[in-house]
Amino acid sequence: MGMETNILLESGTNELEIVEFRLNSVNSQGLATVQSFGINVAKVREIVRMPQITKLPNLPPSVLGLFTLRNKLIPALDLNNYLFRQPNNAENRKMIIAEFNKMACGFIVNDVHRIHRISWAQIEAPDTLNELNSSDSTVVGIIKFEDRNVLMIDIEKIIADIDPNSAIDGVIEIPTVTGKPIAVTAEDSATIRKMITDKLNLAGFEIVSFNDGEAAWNYLNELSKTCKNINELHNKVNVIITDIEMPKMDGYTLTKNIKGDSLLSQIPVVIFSSIVSQDVLHKGKSVGADAQLTKPQIGILIETIRELLK
Repeated sequence: MGMETNILLESGTNELEIVEFRLNSVNSQGLATVQSFGINVAKVREIVRMPQITKLPNLPPSVLGLFTLRNKLIPALDLNNYLFRQPNNAENRKMIIAEFNKMACGFIVNDVHRIHRISWAQIEAPDTLNELNSSDSTVVGIIKFEDRNVLMIDIEKIIADIDPNSAIDGVIEIPTVTGKPIAVTAEDSATIRKMITDKLNLAGFEIVSFNDGEAAWNYLNELSKTCKNINELHNKVNVIITDIEMPKMDGYTLTKNIKGDSLLSQIPVVIFSSIVSQDVLHKGKSVGADAQLTKPQIGILIETIRELLK
């Protein structure tokens, strides 16, 4: 099953398509439960039947091994085992082949239900749930349907947990900047948000961080109203770094709003996302992004910002 779609034909519409899939588990009372999860279609290459998996030694319990797809070796991850510590041995399992951060991974699930086209505004950040609102959370958003909740999972965090080297770009020396520039960041993944903050702090930046595009826009919009000129604005923000996938407002819409404001438009905006590729660069350009980079290239991000601030 291929995943060719017409997602986000117009950038800045604040819409996306998600694949809803299901995992079966047993709760603490011993009752069988079914939970729906979601993943952005933009990260899904295809959905296949369970392939032949080659087991390897010394892997985490949730990583079953490697399989071959079109002459490429891809790791297979049991999401049930990762999320619930319960191996998935059901028949007729499916595998979602996801591609992001220039890598691919196969996620084993019980069932793929359907594709939904929704607005980012329909995705609520899990702020009210303590167990979800932490750096350990694998849930970055909740979509409430009439009969069920669909949890949007942070697959970047899952991969980083299994392979910590995937969360960094191998930079040994962090480039530094002068003058303590202020970066406003919008990033829903707690793992990536902490990485960006830590690395940019080391580089000499001050950080004002938000976990969704709407919160970042409210802050920036207020700055536009209160700052009389660009010099005043530069005392509050020098560069804006945004993810694309975020609850409430996506990065394309945030960038479009910024570039539509006469004062804020003078601040460079860098889109920093795991789904940036040659296929979607035109979307960022259409909303006025000054640069677009693929996570987790922190070194390149800092070098790019240095050039933009010259």
